[in-house]
Amino acid sequence: MLVFFVGSSLMAQEPVGDGEVLTLQEAIQLGLKHNTEIKKAQLDENAADHQRKEITGTGLPQVDAYGDYNNFLDVYPQAIPGGVLDPNSDPSDINVIAFGVPQSVKAGVQVSQLIFSQSYLVGLKAARTSEEFYRLMTRMTEEDIIYDVALNYYSVISTALQMDNLQANHDQLKRLADIIRSQYENDLARKVDYNRVKVNLTTLETEMDNLEIAIEQRQNYLKLVMGIPVNTEIKLAQYDFKDRSLPLQALQMDADLSQRYDLKVLEKQQELNDLNVDNIKSGYYPTLSAFADVNYNAFSSEFDFLSTGHVWYRGALVGVKLSLPIFDGFQKKHKIAQARVEGQKIKYDQYMAEQNAEAEYLNSVKKLNNSIKSLQAQESNLELSEDVFRQTGQLYREGLSPLTDLLDAETSLRQARSSYYRQIINVKTAEADLYKSTGQIEKIIK
Repeated sequence: MLVFFVGSSLMAQEPVGDGEVLTLQEAIQLGLKHNTEIKKAQLDENAADHQRKEITGTGLPQVDAYGDYNNFLDVYPQAIPGGVLDPNSDPSDINVIAFGVPQSVKAGVQVSQLIFSQSYLVGLKAARTSEEFYRLMTRMTEEDIIYDVALNYYSVISTALQMDNLQANHDQLKRLADIIRSQYENDLARKVDYNRVKVNLTTLETEMDNLEIAIEQRQNYLKLVMGIPVNTEIKLAQYDFKDRSLPLQALQMDADLSQRYDLKVLEKQQELNDLNVDNIKSGYYPTLSAFADVNYNAFSSEFDFLSTGHVWYRGALVGVKLSLPIFDGFQKKHKIAQARVEGQKIKYDQYMAEQNAEAEYLNSVKKLNNSIKSLQAQESNLELSEDVFRQTGQLYREGLSPLTDLLDAETSLRQARSSYYRQIINVKTAEADLYKSTGQIEKIIK
């Protein structure tokens, strides 16, 4: 049964099946579900909730049961002046007697209730604000995970596109090598031409081996960010080249930078610091509480408290306790001054964060505009390179162009296609940067 339940638990925790094809949206959803940083942020939220309930509990009635058993091996002696017990004795004498009995038992219940405490009221408000703070921290962590998953997803896609590019050129060169080898065997081509193609093939194969390693490394890092086991086999959805739409929608967003969670977190930090000042000030207020105590006492010269005929004496009291601070040596005054210094530091942090947010937004807008413009130029360049390669191949087959021109055209086409693929990813990355700079990174999957 233990093996069955453990096995079922592990199967339930499996985030993704081996070989599953993941879209960007699915990869991000897995990251939001399994990333350890998000789980830690959620635990902080949970802890803040329990902390608020703990503080709330201090304002509820406090009930304690207690019991005491005393066995005096020697009853404590007491000294009294002479003449107290015996009028005929000299008053200057000292009489030593033992008050009490050797054994006693006391058991009771004590109840206390806080009636007024300014510190308690401020603490409740601070606990609720702390909950909001950790909720914002979780949202900010989610933003970071979405951004990290997206960029690493694009990184893997980019490398895979480069591999596809090399593979396509490798296939072309392989066919060309077969043709030239056949021509060479029939004395229709030179051996040097065949060797040139073989050199290019070897170079391409080396680059493909290096890219294969890079794809594996980037996939493993993507799995780490997604929070899934690195030994899980995954495949990423292929890029749709038929989709010619550009991310112009991101450029038309409302640039309300106040929605950024890092700025909201600093606002909550300032609120918590202000509440800390109020909490220190509450030390100047009086504290009022009520209490009640009911107990039963028994006394004996020997341990016979369990006998049914033993007499128990009840005691009870109720009261009110008022604590009024008068002078603490200016401790609270200086604590308040320190807290206000922290508040000033947070204000500087807020100013720098706002300036940084504005700079990130302006830079990301510029980056996306330039990336779109470069993509359009690279697309035209790719079409031109494909046309040149096609025409050069036709001329070579007709014997009107040397092999070197064909190899140069192939190299130019490979570079143009590589630049085009790389620029596609640059556009997607710039789009992610713009969404993140406005605090709307979740729009990347819509």
